[in-house]
Amino acid sequence: MSKQKTNKTVRNSPPLVTLLRELVVPAFEEQFNPAEDAPGFELIDPESGEPPFVRGELGGGRLVHVQALPLDEMRSILRISLLAGHFIDSASGPALLVGNLLELSPFHVRADFQLGYHGRMSVGCDLMVRADDAAIVRHRLGELAQLADDFEWFFPLRMPTRLTWQQVAGLEIDWEDLPHNDLAGFLDEGLQVPTAERTPLVLLRLARGLGRWQDVLQLLREHPADFPRKEWAPLKCMACRQLHRWLPAIRAAKEGGIRHGRYPGAKWLSPSYVIAMIEGGDDIEALRFLGKPAEGEPGFYPWLRGLALHRAGDCEQASTSFSSYFLNWPGDVLGVAATHTIAPDDE
Repeated sequence: MSKQKTNKTVRNSPPLVTLLRELVVPAFEEQFNPAEDAPGFELIDPESGEPPFVRGELGGGRLVHVQALPLDEMRSILRISLLAGHFIDSASGPALLVGNLLELSPFHVRADFQLGYHGRMSVGCDLMVRADDAAIVRHRLGELAQLADDFEWFFPLRMPTRLTWQQVAGLEIDWEDLPHNDLAGFLDEGLQVPTAERTPLVLLRLARGLGRWQDVLQLLREHPADFPRKEWAPLKCMACRQLHRWLPAIRAAKEGGIRHGRYPGAKWLSPSYVIAMIEGGDDIEALRFLGKPAEGEPGFYPWLRGLALHRAGDCEQASTSFSSYFLNWPGDVLGVAATHTIAPDDE
């Protein structure tokens, strides 16, 4: 059941509110289908007279905002944004890489002062619509929902330092109150104080966001009550993978209850676990988990098949799998570099 909430105050041009109510809200209900434990979405018509908008915290890492802006008597603009995540070490590099990834899509990285200051990256598009363009809105929000799904495998695979909006919420210190001009120094100081005096969740998020994987493992080890082993096993597996510690990564995933390559409740195979299996010498089992190419499978499966096949010595089939991946994800610059390192002739 939808958890839609509508602000009754009408301060803006009624057609804009009507446009959101009749075009955007039904598309949210259809495309995002918020989970029972998600806050859902709401339509807001600000008393300040600012343009109205629909926003949603829809679970699965999806924080979406759609604002309606006037254009002319017949048309309006829907400004659609998805929070892609936070990059706290350097946001400029990820912005360029994600921008390249989106080049063939209708979306782009939004220019926002929050990107430079808090590393908060949003992607989106402006869509010109008329009052009867429900199908266009539904289609575009469907594309956005698919992109949100794809981000959930792309970032762990290629840019694991990305933090989701959930991961920067509910910290011991508000995210905005952290010293964003010297987060590395803040982490260093935090690691030097006694464990009882730390803010462990803040430090763990910063260690991940800065790519300091050895510090991630240290914090997981030194704060077992704050970070129960089973619950935090996926992060431990990722940290070990980033450090090329393949067997500890596999052990960590098993501590997290992974079965047949998936954590409990997960939609897809864990990229970190499968990579650790392949690099740890169990490429045949990894290929069994991946199975044969199937319609609707997540986009990273062909790349992992290519990695497993190459490690198994089947360079021809590996090349076919890598080519299949880059046919759909030609803008994955990091993937091109990784493939060139693994198999110079296969990217």
